[in-house]
Amino acid sequence: MAHTTDIQMMLYRARLLLEEGQNEAALASLEQIHTQDEKQQRYVAYLLGWGYTQLKRWDDAIRVLSPLLEHVHDMDQQETLIERERVALYLLRLGIAAVNLSHYEDASQHFSMCLKFLHDRRVHLPVVRIQARYSLAMTCIMRGLYTAAIRNYEDALRLCRHYEEKEEVPHIYYGLCDAYRHTGDFISACTAGQEALRLYQERSNRAMEARMHHMLGQIRFQIGDFRDAADHYTESLAIATSHNSPTMIMLNCASLADLRLAESRLDEAKRYCQLALENMERVDNAHMKGSAYCIVGKVVHEDARQARDTQKRLLLEEAVSWFEKAKEQLASTQAYADMAEVYEYWASALEELGRVEEAIECWRFGYEVLSHAHQEAK
Repeated sequence: MAHTTDIQMMLYRARLLLEEGQNEAALASLEQIHTQDEKQQRYVAYLLGWGYTQLKRWDDAIRVLSPLLEHVHDMDQQETLIERERVALYLLRLGIAAVNLSHYEDASQHFSMCLKFLHDRRVHLPVVRIQARYSLAMTCIMRGLYTAAIRNYEDALRLCRHYEEKEEVPHIYYGLCDAYRHTGDFISACTAGQEALRLYQERSNRAMEARMHHMLGQIRFQIGDFRDAADHYTESLAIATSHNSPTMIMLNCASLADLRLAESRLDEAKRYCQLALENMERVDNAHMKGSAYCIVGKVVHEDARQARDTQKRLLLEEAVSWFEKAKEQLASTQAYADMAEVYEYWASALEELGRVEEAIECWRFGYEVLSHAHQEAK
């Protein structure tokens, strides 16, 4: 435990040095860190990439960032880039690496800086500009800034039309669907989502097709159309299973549990929770695992409400433990909206246990998380 704490302190120190522009000192500190913890290894790689990018050590930057950019097509055109274009490209890569670590606030800073470099008339990287704009929009969603997300996605669509760029369009519609969903504009969300699904199907992008069906299922769930929601979730689950995507399998099982819970089919909800947990063993995305744990906690909480006396209390304690697990996963991310939701459910379970002071603390933490997100956006 002490060793882990020491490493965490070294990581905090290195990050502070990077933010202060003391890049050489930060790199020297990071190079002294040796850990077997995979999450810490990935974070060290990200911080090293950050330092190398600021020092314009491009070969070193791409070497350490490459493992964090698994699903990014190589944009390596360095030999033809001027210096400011190269900086913009690597800031985009750094932002994507931060997203893959669920560090959405950090990512937003990298994407914003990338866009500032792209304002220079000497810099002409249309695809990088578009990707940075819609990636910035995605980080807004993750921090609960939905109006800003919609604005950035719409800007990205205008850029696609201006540059006649079609490859990025489905990703933008996917993001618009999610942003509109969070604002409660379900008509716009469905329109954007169906367009994204059509384009993904045209391109035979099965992975994104699965994600789009899942999101359309979430929309139908929110408006109370449980039958259509189930159809989308099961279609997504089938595609994810055929493509061996444990994260999407876990998310769809958790979403089906949430759906069955809303339909008062508690036994089925519990069965889907078990399936989600079984698949979680193959998932390394802390954000998605935190979301799944939260749904498991909700199902156990409802089970407690239907129980009595000692059994009720035991189930409430179990629900609290699942919300604690969700918080532990989300604590390593910057998914502020989801963190606030976990605190809300956690507080409710604590209140029913009579642990009022702890419940108040949860409500306070949830408020502070969202306040922090909105403060950062100003």
